[in-house]
Order: sequence, then structure tokens, then C-alpha cells
Amino acid sequence: MSEQPKTNIPELEGLLEKFTELLTGEATPERIDMVKNWCIYSHIQKVMPPLVQHWGSEPEHQQAKADIQKTIDQLKQWNQEKQKKE
Repeated sequence: MSEQPKTNIPELEGLLEKFTELLTGEATPERIDMVKNWCIYSHIQKVMPPLVQHWGSEPEHQQAKADIQKTIDQLKQWNQEKQKKE
């Protein structure tokens, strides 16, 4: 039987934390979670655009689609605020 891959890689968590800090100005648990969701969604959108289009067109996913857009908008805002401070 083959060994299952680890689902939690501390180094990757650290990378995500630093990325969140550099992107938004601080790495709170909420922001890390938002960045993680954005990264996953963005990757799927780039790799399988038809899947994301289909998923987003389904009525039961409209709220989730709106929530993702809110997340993206918030991350952009934080990034712009951070850039102004620099």
C-alpha cells in the first residue's frame, strides 16, 4: 500500500503566510484564509476555465460566486492600500 501524501505542509503554510503579508500588509488568519481561497479559485479558473464557467452559471452557486468576488475585491483594496504606504 502506498503512503498517503501529507495534507498539511508547514513550509507551504509559512509561504502562504508570508505571501499574504506581502500582498495585503498583514497575515491575520482571516486574510490567510481569504488568500488561500483566492489562490485555489484563480488556479482552477486558469487550468479549467469551462469548469469555473459552468460552476458559476449554476443558480445554487451564485452566492458563492459573489462571495469570491467580494474576497477578490477586498484583497485588491488591501493591496492598493499597502502599496500607497510604501
